[in-house]
Amino acid sequence: MKKNILFATLLMLASCASVQTTQIEHDGKQAYKLTCSEFNSSLSECKANADKLCTNGYQLLDHHQEIHADSGDGFYMPTTHYLTIQCS
Repeated sequence: MKKNILFATLLMLASCASVQTTQIEHDGKQAYKLTCSEFNSSLSECKANADKLCTNGYQLLDHHQEIHADSGDGFYMPTTHYLTIQCS
C-alpha cells in the first residue's frame, strides 16, 4: 500500500509542469493555450510566460479555472488555470 501511495505521488509530481504551452491558430493568427497548475506555479507566472511568448503584448481570449473540491481522502488537487492568448 505504501508503494502505491509513493508511486501515485511521484506520478502526480512528474505530470505537473509549471506552465504547459500549446500553439494554436485562432482566426488565422498565432495564439497559445497555456495550462498553469497552482501546484508549482501561479497565475502571475502564467501571465509572465504569456509576456515572454508575445513580446509585443497579447490579448486574453479566454480564461477559466478548474477547482477541485476536497474529497477528504488526503490528496490535494490544486486549481488549474487555462488561458488562451493571441499575440498582438
